[in-house]
This record gives sequence, structure tokens and C-alpha cells, in this order.
Amino acid sequence: MPTAPPPPAAIVIAGGRSTRFGSDKLSAEVDGRSLLDRTIDSVAGCRPVVVVTGSEVRVADQLVTVSEYPRWGGPCAALAAGVAAIDGGPTDVLIVAADLAHPEAAVSGLLATESGVLAGSDGRPQWLLARAPLAALRDRCAELEADGGTAGRAARAIVGELGLPLVDAATDAIADIDIQEDLDRMKENR
Repeated sequence: MPTAPPPPAAIVIAGGRSTRFGSDKLSAEVDGRSLLDRTIDSVAGCRPVVVVTGSEVRVADQLVTVSEYPRWGGPCAALAAGVAAIDGGPTDVLIVAADLAHPEAAVSGLLATESGVLAGSDGRPQWLLARAPLAALRDRCAELEADGGTAGRAARAIVGELGLPLVDAATDAIADIDIQEDLDRMKENR
């Protein structure tokens, strides 16, 4: 009997200072659950789940928690830290931003494809909503480390260089929360 492939790993990018939001947006609640908890719940079937933070955040014990280096080094450094924290096992990785309005829709879209980057109707890729081979992510992170490191670079420096296809996604799947008005609008539309 053939064995099922291992589930993908997940890297939840939960760094950043929430400057535009005005407070820690990942602890903002929707229906009694924080944005971060909602995102972690959406990747519950992945193994392992790595949460990359820029600050001290409390998450469940079964999750791997790391910080980007240097701290506040940006999304590329956060993604590289997440890749480095994954040991063996999975062949591919879901990359998921923690500030999504509807994380379950994004994860569903990622699980429905073998690899790719979610993109809106305008064709704009969402570099922190991707499914990619772990080996390719490791190779690209090593290339960047050899070329001065990942700090201060956009996630596109890793994900955008892998040649992943763009995957059309519903607006809900890629909507994120950047400012308080985004959160208010999301709550109104529920």
C-alpha cells in the first residue's frame, strides 16, 4: 500500500512592528481570537508549524518559535529563519503571513496547488502566501547568505526567485490587516 506524502511544513511570518496599525496587530481579536491564533489554526494540519516573530509572543508548546536575525531584519530574514528551523520530513512548505483577514481561505488555496504564489485579480503576487519546495527555499537562502545576507530584503528576494507559478486567488484569500480601518472593515463584513 503506498504511503501518503508527509504534510507540508508551514512558516507563519509574525514579525514586524505593526507601526501603521498603531499597536500589536497580531493580538487584535476577531470573534474572540487573535489574528495570530486564527492564522496558526489555519495551518494546524501542517508539520512542523514554525512561527517567526520579531517580538516575544506566546504560542502553543507544539509549535516551533524563532526570531529573524537580526531582530527586525524584515520579511526575507524572517523567512530564512523559518526555513532554517525546519528539520527533515516535509518536502514542501506553506509560507503564510500572520496578518490575514481570512487565513483559512489563503491556506485552502495553497493546499490546492503543488507549488505557487497566491496573486490577486490584478496579477500582483503575494510573496508571503506561497507553497514552495523546501530544498529550493534552502538553496535560495544559502545563495543570499553568501551574497550579504537576508536582512533588509523583501520576501521576494527568496520566493520571487524560485520560478513558482502565480495562482489566482480570491480577494478574501489575500486580504491582510495593515491598519485599524482594515480590521474594522473586516469585522463589519462578517
